[in-house]
Amino acid sequence: VFDRSGTSHRYESGGIHGIERVDEFHRIEIVWMGTPEQVVAESERIQERYRYIFEEILELTWRKAWVTPWFMAQEGLTGTSGSEKVGTIDYESLIPYRDGWLEFQNISVNGDKYPTGFNVKSQSGSELWSGCSGVGLERWASTFFAQKGLDRDGWPSAFREIICELPEGFVFL
Repeated sequence: VFDRSGTSHRYESGGIHGIERVDEFHRIEIVWMGTPEQVVAESERIQERYRYIFEEILELTWRKAWVTPWFMAQEGLTGTSGSEKVGTIDYESLIPYRDGWLEFQNISVNGDKYPTGFNVKSQSGSELWSGCSGVGLERWASTFFAQKGLDRDGWPSAFREIICELPEGFVFL
């Protein structure tokens, strides 16, 4: 399932300010479900595509961090849920002007949390897992502009080839 039908609304307190921390933002949500093996394989496939985009197209300085999924943290659970495959990977990018890292992307293998919670079952009776990945477009833009600047001539050539020509920016009189 792929959704980009509307804005997301979330208040995130903390020390992040500016375009990278907004209460209303645009997000593409990717959700998949299947057997545990299928869900893990899809997560690995998506992770490889993200790596390709971040390194080969956007040429970003980035890293991955394995974290406790938010739903486990809210329930007071830490570590694994009985499987080392269940969890969330946060993607973080270097923000040079702040000399720090910004989470700009994540991907989660949620195990059976949501299929069980929503009473979703397979016809065969086999165990179902789900996974998801949220693409925050403002965070991607913040990451890209922080590392590559606003001058199109300084952007990676693979990215410029994809976006072709852009309209001229604002002119102040």
